[in-house]
Amino acid sequence: MTDNKKSPFATSLLDQTPTQQKMQAAEKQLKKVQKKQHSQATKAAIHKEREAQITKLGKPFWWMLFMFICSILYLFPEAVFNAALTEVAGGKNSSEEDLRAVELFGRTISGIGVTLLLADMLLKGKRVARVGRALGHFALIAILVWPTVFFGQKWLVDHFIIDASTPAERQQAYLSQILRSALIEKSIQFEGINYDPDSEHNATEKTFLSVFGGLVYADDKLVDDIKEKKRMIMEKFVRDRALSRFDEHYANYDDFRQTLRSHYKEYAQGSNDYNQALSTAPSRSDEYWLDTQNQVKQGWEKYQKGVSAYEGRVESRAQKIAPKMYDFFERRNKCADMKKGSRKDNCYERLQNGYDKEIAKYSIPYIPPDDWLIREEISTSENVGNSIITGIMTFGLFTAMQAADAATGGDGGFKDHRMVYTNDVNHYKNVLMVKMEPDFVKESGGYPLGISTIHEFRHHQLTSTKVNNTLKQKGLTLPSTWVMADRTSFDNAVANKVRQEADNRWRSTMKNKGLDMPPNLSWQQFQQQGDIQKRIERQMKELYISPTLADWNNREFKQRIIEPNIQRKTTEYLNVLEAQQAEFADGGAFESTGKSALRATIVPPISMSISLALVLLTVLKLPMKAAELVQAKRKTKDDGESQEGQNKAKDGYIKAGISAALLLSIFVVPVTLSSNQYTVKDSAMHYFFEQMENNDSAGISFALKWLLVTQPIVQPIGASIDEYLFITKGFDAISEPINRFDLAILPEHDTSAQSSPASAAKALLPLTINTNVANANIAVMNIKPKYQTGMMLPPGGYDIKVSASGHQAIRTWVYLKPEETEFTINL
Repeated sequence: MTDNKKSPFATSLLDQTPTQQKMQAAEKQLKKVQKKQHSQATKAAIHKEREAQITKLGKPFWWMLFMFICSILYLFPEAVFNAALTEVAGGKNSSEEDLRAVELFGRTISGIGVTLLLADMLLKGKRVARVGRALGHFALIAILVWPTVFFGQKWLVDHFIIDASTPAERQQAYLSQILRSALIEKSIQFEGINYDPDSEHNATEKTFLSVFGGLVYADDKLVDDIKEKKRMIMEKFVRDRALSRFDEHYANYDDFRQTLRSHYKEYAQGSNDYNQALSTAPSRSDEYWLDTQNQVKQGWEKYQKGVSAYEGRVESRAQKIAPKMYDFFERRNKCADMKKGSRKDNCYERLQNGYDKEIAKYSIPYIPPDDWLIREEISTSENVGNSIITGIMTFGLFTAMQAADAATGGDGGFKDHRMVYTNDVNHYKNVLMVKMEPDFVKESGGYPLGISTIHEFRHHQLTSTKVNNTLKQKGLTLPSTWVMADRTSFDNAVANKVRQEADNRWRSTMKNKGLDMPPNLSWQQFQQQGDIQKRIERQMKELYISPTLADWNNREFKQRIIEPNIQRKTTEYLNVLEAQQAEFADGGAFESTGKSALRATIVPPISMSISLALVLLTVLKLPMKAAELVQAKRKTKDDGESQEGQNKAKDGYIKAGISAALLLSIFVVPVTLSSNQYTVKDSAMHYFFEQMENNDSAGISFALKWLLVTQPIVQPIGASIDEYLFITKGFDAISEPINRFDLAILPEHDTSAQSSPASAAKALLPLTINTNVANANIAVMNIKPKYQTGMMLPPGGYDIKVSASGHQAIRTWVYLKPEETEFTINL
């Protein structure tokens, strides 16, 4: 028998032996050891290969590929930001909120870009030898670099540009923004600048508008020349802007006017319902009076039933008591016949104790025995007759005693009545009726016995009191002294209740509509009410003139709204332009206005230039990085090391040459080989560039010229990327937490940080949030005080949440400023 040919019997025996089991266990252990050794050898080979890559290239191939992919991914949002910034900075009607939103987007992307740049520069050698270690270092760099870049950009701009600016620079920036707006409205024209605000704006026009403010700001000579004509420019600019949007403003006014008229129809219908409710007072009074009479009738029927029940109980007790009382008096008479002494006293005492026990059985108030007796009157004839008969029987002794008693002031034996007893049940019933009356009064709720008619019951004081209490529960207020006979007071109380109910319904309806006004106003009175004027003001915004009526035609609208606003706005602009430069200094009246204008003038061109340069550098470096990846892959397969030093030197020269070529292709080639209507030498824009160069700002002049040429080429690409990838919409979805984080670390500051507490107190502004849903809940999430309309707060950013039943809540930030204290958030 061999190992390969075992018999079934032998195999069965070997499988059951300890030696065979040990051999099988040894084989399994050997396989595990071999598998582990193979795994270790594989890892060692990979590690050796990675070490070889690091030795030759400075970093492993996988890391170079990872950074290459990250660069590609970074390029898309950076290009989108560049396009979005051009769209906002070069827009006709962009607001500070728009600039704020795109600024957050740009700072977020810049943090990512710098993180990738530093990670590519710093992570080399052993730091990226292992995947886990490399990703850990990358995460550490991101945690440190991204916030630094995100907040650092804002701090650098605010600290070194905005806060460090002089009052003259702020005033000049404000004028440059006014001239930019005037150019858009065709209020001023520059010879040789072929800008048409009415035509569709392409990337070139948007780029031009982005840098125009900066060009004017940098030209001191032009600003000085324009200052002499600023009043004329301002008047024309304001008038042109107002009249250019006249149709839009009037259409907005007309739409709201129609809406307000429909609201008045609802109001008039509500007033009609209110008046109809008041007119129902007489019929309501009759209804209440009928209910009152029914209540009296029910009370009378209950009283009669109570009297019948009471009489039944009394008669039952009288039938039981009558024989007892008769027997009691019979026995007492027998006691009276006894001679005086203890026996007679004991007789009386026994009778009295028995009487007390008997009376206690009937659950009635205690009645003295003599109260059961009947008073029987005695006539004079009877007294005389009895005296004569008694005198005869006593042989004149009784008569002598009568005379003596009368002489001493006595009654002479003459009695006017005597007390007798009876076994008549009716007598005992009558006594009980009187003695038990307090029980009846208690059972009847206070009514006494003896009320014989419903009329008498109705006019009883207790009936009036009970009816009054019932009416109070129904909301009718009557004097405590009111009686049922006073119908006039009753009718007045019902009329008051009807009016109160109508008033409550009216106030509730008005509250639901966000109004507070009385009913029955005419159309003229209605539209001049404070709440309606507030609504008109919210709709008209800065055009509002108090009072604005909702029945003006377009001629009256122009005369009463547009013309006063032209004068007011012109005065506002001139007040700023003609103000002393000290007013633009820190703590001055126009500090915030000047800083905002400076930020809108300088920051967009700077951000746009940096973003454009990053996009172009990234695009042009990607082919080089791809070539490096291919070259690195080849080097890992080539084990030769003879010419390593020479190759490194050669690669250094090549990289330097490529870098120089990139810089030339980015910054020199576009300006040299390309141009547009704003950069050709015959254009009026060339004048601005020459002025900059003459003012020792040749670098800035070249940068702006490069931006005007290059940006229109790149901007449409970023816009197309965003159109397909929805990057800006995605950022909008996450922008709120980033915005709150930014304001928590570096709050917006429009006033000087050095201002005193007294000046800060004076800077409090009223915050008003308007919404389209009545009774909506409004809360300011980043402060403790509860929101109230017009609450006084310091300038800055506030996190507002508006919610209402049946609507999706909205949460957004608003920026409270002297020129903007009222905000509209519609659900």
